[in-house]
Formats: sequence, structure tokens, C-alpha cells
Amino acid sequence: MDHPLPVSPLSHPPPFPVLARFGLVVTAFGLLLDFVMHDVVSHVGEQTVVGFPLSEHLAHLVVLIGMVLILVGIVRTGLRVSHRLAEQNRSPRHALR
Repeated sequence: MDHPLPVSPLSHPPPFPVLARFGLVVTAFGLLLDFVMHDVVSHVGEQTVVGFPLSEHLAHLVVLIGMVLILVGIVRTGLRVSHRLAEQNRSPRHALR
């Protein structure tokens, strides 16, 4: 019986991307900032945009940037690994036919 889960052709899985790790840090910082902006800071007299203080929008933007960094890091590593696998599977140009 075949293995029920796909098995990677790589000898070891690629490490978690550095850019994605940085994105996790940015996201965690943004979530902390979001918590502080929503629950700790007083927004009396602060300019509002669409009914919410500008600082809350900025905290959400930091979280969004962190999530984009995570996604870009993972996709970039996946593309790099897939190109490496494609190169391994190519037949040599000098092979006899």
C-alpha cells in the first residue's frame, strides 16, 4: 500500500524562511500594538478615519504587513525548492539518445 501522505523528494525539508520569521515578529508586534491601541490608549481628540482613530488603522496596517511578509517568504522558498527539484529531474544535455 502506498503512503497515505505525500512524501517529499528532498532529503530534508527546507528550513522555515527567514523572511517569514521576520513577518511573524512584525505580526506579533502589530497584534500587541493593536491590543494597546484598542484597550489602553485614550483616543480623545485624535483624528478618525471611517469612525476609528487613525492609530488603530496603523496598528492594523502593521499586522497586515507582517502577514504579507510571511506569505512572501513561504512562497519564495517554495518557488526556490520547486526550481531546484525541476533542475534535478532534467536529463543532462549531453546524454545519448
